[in-house]
Amino acid sequence: MPAPDGPPPAGTVIEVRDEEWMVRNSRQVRPGEFLIEAVGASDLVRGQEARFLAPTMDRPRVLRPENTRLIPDGSPHFRRSRLFLEAVLRKTPLPQRERRLALTDGFLLDRMDYQLRPAEKALANPLRPRLLIGDVVGLGKTLEIGVLLGELIRRGRGERILVVTPAPVLEQFQHEMWTRFSLPLVRLDSAGIARIERKIPAGRNPFTYYKRVIISMDTLKNPRRYRPWLEHIHWDAVVIDESHNLINQGSDRRALADLLAERTDALILASATPHNGEMPAFTGLIRLLDPMAVEDPSRPRAEELEHLMLRRTKVSAEVAEQLKDHWAPRGGSHPVRCRANALEEEVFRELAEHWLKQRERQAQAEDRLFPYVLLKSFLSSHRALFATVRQRLTRTGHVLPERHRVTDEPPAGVAPSTPEAASLLRLLELARAIERAGAGDGVPAAASKLAGLVDELRRIGVKAGSPTRAVVFSERRETLDWLGEVLPPLLGWQAEDDARAAVKVMYSGAGISDRVQMEYVDEFARAGSDVRLLLTGDGASEGVNLHRQCHHLIHWDLPWSLIRVEQRNGRIDRYGQTRPPQFRAMILESAVEGALDDTDIAEKVLAREERVHAVLGAVEAATKDNDGDKEEKRVMEALFRGEAPQPAVDGLQTVSADSLDALDSLDDGFTADLPLAQRLNAEFGTGTDPYDDESDFDFGFDFDDTPDTPDAPEPGPGAPAGSTAGHGHGHGHAPVRVVEELRLFTDRRDYVLAGLEELADLEAFRLDTTVQGTDLSFDTPEDLADRLDVLPAGYLRDHGITRRMKLTFSREDAADSLRRAREDADSVSLWPDAHYVGELHPVLEWITDKVLVQLGRQQALVVQVDRARVPEPVFLTQGVWSNRDGRPTVVAWLAVDRLDRAGAEPRVRELTRPLLAELGLGPAMPDHFAEGDPAALQQYVEAAVAATRREMDRRRQEAEEHIDRPLREYETRVGQWLEQKLPGFTGGHTARERAAENLEKAAARLRTAGDPMVRVLAVLEPSA
Repeated sequence: MPAPDGPPPAGTVIEVRDEEWMVRNSRQVRPGEFLIEAVGASDLVRGQEARFLAPTMDRPRVLRPENTRLIPDGSPHFRRSRLFLEAVLRKTPLPQRERRLALTDGFLLDRMDYQLRPAEKALANPLRPRLLIGDVVGLGKTLEIGVLLGELIRRGRGERILVVTPAPVLEQFQHEMWTRFSLPLVRLDSAGIARIERKIPAGRNPFTYYKRVIISMDTLKNPRRYRPWLEHIHWDAVVIDESHNLINQGSDRRALADLLAERTDALILASATPHNGEMPAFTGLIRLLDPMAVEDPSRPRAEELEHLMLRRTKVSAEVAEQLKDHWAPRGGSHPVRCRANALEEEVFRELAEHWLKQRERQAQAEDRLFPYVLLKSFLSSHRALFATVRQRLTRTGHVLPERHRVTDEPPAGVAPSTPEAASLLRLLELARAIERAGAGDGVPAAASKLAGLVDELRRIGVKAGSPTRAVVFSERRETLDWLGEVLPPLLGWQAEDDARAAVKVMYSGAGISDRVQMEYVDEFARAGSDVRLLLTGDGASEGVNLHRQCHHLIHWDLPWSLIRVEQRNGRIDRYGQTRPPQFRAMILESAVEGALDDTDIAEKVLAREERVHAVLGAVEAATKDNDGDKEEKRVMEALFRGEAPQPAVDGLQTVSADSLDALDSLDDGFTADLPLAQRLNAEFGTGTDPYDDESDFDFGFDFDDTPDTPDAPEPGPGAPAGSTAGHGHGHGHAPVRVVEELRLFTDRRDYVLAGLEELADLEAFRLDTTVQGTDLSFDTPEDLADRLDVLPAGYLRDHGITRRMKLTFSREDAADSLRRAREDADSVSLWPDAHYVGELHPVLEWITDKVLVQLGRQQALVVQVDRARVPEPVFLTQGVWSNRDGRPTVVAWLAVDRLDRAGAEPRVRELTRPLLAELGLGPAMPDHFAEGDPAALQQYVEAAVAATRREMDRRRQEAEEHIDRPLREYETRVGQWLEQKLPGFTGGHTARERAAENLEKAAARLRTAGDPMVRVLAVLEPSA
């Protein structure tokens, strides 16, 4: 209970409710009663916040390590001691200052150092790990996010995680996190939300019930339903995938992002197109990561951005070198020309004569670009044309029958009120005529592109009885639905059930739920499924992996946008693609004079994307507008002004065709010559060493009294590598640095097996454990099944996970299990039957927690070791300085001996792997030593604790120099920033004050607080 003269001071370790807590703050609320605010210090409650009212409701006991009681370890080979020590090592977070990576070999990944760089860069920020991962499509941003989340968890900074993705990617992302990183996320899609609402108490906030959640942006952005819950939740880490969708200020998505950015420590944004061409919009994203980063949002400096963004392309040196055996080289982009038939030529003629040649008539109209919208709808399909025309007629006051369809009879009594309306009615009937022409005997010739598509699909082998697959993209839903109707019988799937199984139509929005979209993506990735053709819209060009069983992509219609073509191609041209991806585009060709057909714009866009991608690795590095809608509008505006098609397409780029040829001939380093906006979309943020000058981190904002010269030139290609945020892809990279953590077992397998043996001896359950080489299976205990309940119910049910665990410690076997889930003909799911035990696996956590509760509080085990190695007792102790969040700022693992030498201080050594070996503490310990007398060692406990405390006092200066002083200086800089006049800060001074307050609080929470926690872990006793 509290001391008689008042509550326990900050930093005191207390025992309450059978757990250890570090006091943050305490105060008297009334005479004889105290409110204690604390954070969990023992392994099972570490980092959890709590408040105790003493002595009314709780009676805290101040814990003194000097009172540790020593007990002998009689387990075989001192298994219990080794398990306990390993469990404490695993459960103790890495200290705040540790930037090296700890889990590089703990995941089911082919090690690619470039995929580890984002974690390196984010962890270099000592305040809040925040980063925009802008790698181009296909490099593995999901894997990079998983690595970073794993490292945050290892540091105690990833207990509460929220992942926000597009709806079609939910299961794919959840699957990757589990199968690759052993990280279970609860998926809150439409079905998941319904299941959880049935499970949790009414009115309970699901975000407090589950600590690691994945949810779609479209679901979460609903302000009425979710904002009240989110406003009262603080996250350790938030991930927002496809974050370019947050750029529009005032949108529901951006409002959600603003809220989440305030309510999380770590923030990870991911987008292959982070810069949309408007610098203020881009710097708005950067300010989500760090409100202080950018002084002028319209003219940011590279050095203001480099600590917050990392972008590589397929031609970046480190990427290209490491991917050469893991990503097949890109195949060609081939136009497939289809000559328009007579009916289609009539449409072209109508468009040319009444819309494309009459630009002056629409010159002042708000919708002056509508002729090109009309043209593009026809280039997609007659059904899309019909829908566009119908909508236009309705908008201009012409009454059509409700839900008038292309298959209906022509409407009676609709009189055109203008020449435009008369043309629209003619187009309506031409679309109807094309529909009727194709409705008879099933011959596709009524639509030339359809005939060409069928021939092309048959040529590459997509047909009934063939395993070949292809994905077909279209911009219009009407086109996709039509293709879904007419293609199956033309390709040999005559039965309705066969057609439904073989051909899937997928697009976002009304009509196809997020659940169905995820099912289609899953089916398309499995070799054993029946699907052969996926017809999809551009919603699937964001984040969805379609490359597992497919290397053929066909653009049924082409966006007039380099960005969108590249995004589409990236669905099959990505990390893990084993065959050269092939791209084709259906090109409708007309002989009508003045008609704009696909050869005029679409074919040129196709060729230009291929060329820019080959030279720069990403079209964004050469585009003026890194936004598909803006690119489309730019082309239409150019055509409206009378420009020829080729200059209109050239106008999408900042780099001419001749310049591309010149750049292609250069060796390296040319990206430094590009303007900042283009460098942000080429290679950026790779030019600094995250381990350089560890004692001082550049937070990115310049507080000099003298303003920068507005037109100061940026460093050129001859500048040092560290002088600019990005560099050419010829520069070298610092090696990835890793932490070699202390371990008492050979590997994870030995630890798990020893843990299961120990638990079988101590607890009254039998798990029917079976071990075959690197494979392990056992009956799933109820408390372990509870930890897995967040995974998809179908996966748990189909593989019997909650009844029996099937695990493997072999990367090769785990990869084979994943392959079988994809490739086997009888596989019904992408989820594997055997699971890889990575460093974050719930089984490891479960065993660790079970081991820790076996040893009584304030007890330490005594281990006998060879007297020849250890002639006198050695106390193994732990010392931890923590911040206000209860996370370690300094951790010391110590060996203390020479405790009985009069007049001399004990020897204190850092516990390292070589020292562990020297002491004989490890996997192959003998167990034939005679048990000693723990009581004889008890007299040294107090001296060992005192020596540890002195060592921790010495290390407090280390925390002051490397952690606390920089954080106090940062708080001062926040105050200076608040006084600066900054243009374009969204929300004005009130928002800046709130941001400053959040930053100051974050810095204060990270400073070392209170007294160190000291523990006696074990005692090594010389053998008798």
